[in-house]
Amino acid sequence: MKQLLEYIIPNIVNHPEEVEISETDSNGLLNYTIKVNPEDMGRVIGKSGKVIKAIRQIARIMAIKKGIRINIDVLDEQAQPASQSSDEPVTPESEEVQTPAE
Repeated sequence: MKQLLEYIIPNIVNHPEEVEISETDSNGLLNYTIKVNPEDMGRVIGKSGKVIKAIRQIARIMAIKKGIRINIDVLDEQAQPASQSSDEPVTPESEEVQTPAE
């Protein structure tokens, strides 16, 4: 999973050399923390959070396939979460498919 993030994030930012991705395991929940140059925060988060949501969705699909739980956070320069995950950590049993409202 970390390899996926290490591939995606540096390829969308202007300062790839400043990308830091850390991984911690907390009772079976893999937490990934992404730190980028402050100028790149907008690129990683995207308009209305669309980019980070897409990254989380791809990672979530991989996590379900591997049977693991994950959480991904992006930190700003003060090391505070800049975009909290609105989703609970995903387990294969709790994944819900949402269809667009028409």
